Order: sequence, then structure tokens, then C-alpha cells
Amino acid sequence: MLACSGAPMRISLVAKSRPATAPHLPRPYNKGSVPSGLRSHRVCVSNFVRIRSVASDAASATQPYDTNGSSSNPAVTAAPTSPAVAPPSAAPPPAAPANAAPKVNENFTGEMLKPSIFNTPFVRAASVLGAVAAVAGSTLLLPNTFGAFLHVTSYAVLLGTQLWNTFFVGITMFKNLPRQTFGKVQSKLFPQYFALTTGANLLALVTLALAGATATSAGVRALVALGVSLVGLLVNWLAIEPICTDLMFQRYDIENLPEKTEADKERIATLYKQFGKWHGISSLVNLVSFCVAVGHGWFLASLLVVAA
Repeated sequence: MLACSGAPMRISLVAKSRPATAPHLPRPYNKGSVPSGLRSHRVCVSNFVRIRSVASDAASATQPYDTNGSSSNPAVTAAPTSPAVAPPSAAPPPAAPANAAPKVNENFTGEMLKPSIFNTPFVRAASVLGAVAAVAGSTLLLPNTFGAFLHVTSYAVLLGTQLWNTFFVGITMFKNLPRQTFGKVQSKLFPQYFALTTGANLLALVTLALAGATATSAGVRALVALGVSLVGLLVNWLAIEPICTDLMFQRYDIENLPEKTEADKERIATLYKQFGKWHGISSLVNLVSFCVAVGHGWFLASLLVVAA
């Protein structure tokens, strides 16, 4: 861009037909010869070009100024001096996400709470006996009535325990606990589960036999079904469950090694297959016992007499 006396200029060609010759330097007007009416215009003229200052026009169109005369155009103003940059240091560890679950300390030991007096085995047993005594006081307590009560109660414990453990407790823990933690909890629960269901099944079988179930074909079938269920529960409790637990802990011991060889990995795969086989057998036996319990409920319902 051509300029004269420091002001920005706009160039317009003067319509002259004079042929171009060697270039000449522009010759400014003499002081005092600026035409009147051009307040802020300074003009330089040569033989070919007339240059007119357009400071006032360009200022209003492209470069606004603020009240103190400094330019507010970001392209014109000087860029601020960038602050000194500190030398790079070790980056801080990334912050944990806001929704991250807190780390669980599974090695913590100690009592969760002190059991209340109402949550002890003695108080529970006394409460059950008191409930039986309260009901028996208003009825004729005969051997057959007491036997029927024991039978219905043992059947309720058998069916309810199997239903809750098979379809609710195991599945819920499997979906919400780490795999090894789940296995360790189940290794403590299953012996109690099989002991409780075996005892309830045995009591139901004995009381049904003492009630004279052998007198009818339906009663005999019910006794046979309860006998099959009892054998399956005993096998699960005394044989299959210990095998499954032993295989599971062998696998955990190898999985928790800091380094594993190829032999360790092959051993884990072998234990996985063996555990799956015995666990499948245990589940099948438990399912047979559960089906027997449901079928026995139908048998008991057929003995109910509804008064018209």
C-alpha cells in the first residue's frame, strides 16, 4: 500500500492519456496549498497517480477507535505479552471419576454388630414353642394333631428353603459379588443348606409314615417320592458338595499365583471342567428334590376337606 506522510492512502487512477515514461517520485503539494474542505486529507500527486488520504472514512468503516484514541480492533492492537511458562513437571495422577465405586477392603475383620437378645437361637426356639403352646391350648392336643403339625411345618421349611436358595439367594450373589468371594460364601452356606433341607425332608417322611400313609396308594407314592428326595439331599450334603468345594479352592489357589506357567493354565482348565461336571450333578439332584417338594404339596392339598 502506498502512503504519504504516514497516513493510509487509497489509490485512484487519474484519467490521462499520457503514455507511461520512466517512473517519477511523487511531488507533494506545498504547505498551504491543500484545497479547502479536505480537513484531514493529505494528497500526493505525480504525473500518473493521485493519492488521496481516506483516514476519516477508513477509520469509521474498518478500524473503530475508542474514546482515548486507541484502536479497539483486535487485529491492530498489540498482542498481550504471554506469561512466563513454568517448566513442565510430573503430571498429577488422573482424578477418579465422580461415579466410581469406592474400593472395598475385603480383608477387614471384626463384628458387624452385636446380636440383640431377640436374635439368638435360644429366644427363637422359645418363641416357636410358645406359639405352638398358644395354639395347642385352644385345641385338643392329640398325637395325630401334633404329628400333622410337625409334618406341615417340616414340609414348609423344605419347600421354602429350596425355593429361596435356588432361585433367589444364589442368583443374586452370583450377579453382585466377585467370583471368588461368591464361591467362598457359598462354601459356607451350602453345608447348612443341605443339612437343613435333609433334616426337614427326613422329618416330613417320618411323620407321614406314622400318620398311616401306607394305607393308600397315593400315600405310598408320596413316601417313595420323599425317600428319593432324602437320598439325593444326603448325597449332595455328604459327597458332592465337598468335592465341588475342594475343586473350587484348588482353582482359586492357582488363579491367585503371581505368575502362572503353561502347566498352571492347563490345570485351571482341567479343574474348571471337573467343577462344572460335579456342580451340574449337584444342581440336578437339588432340582429333583425341589420337584418332589412341589409335588408333595399337591398331595397334601388333596387331603384337605373344605366344609360346604
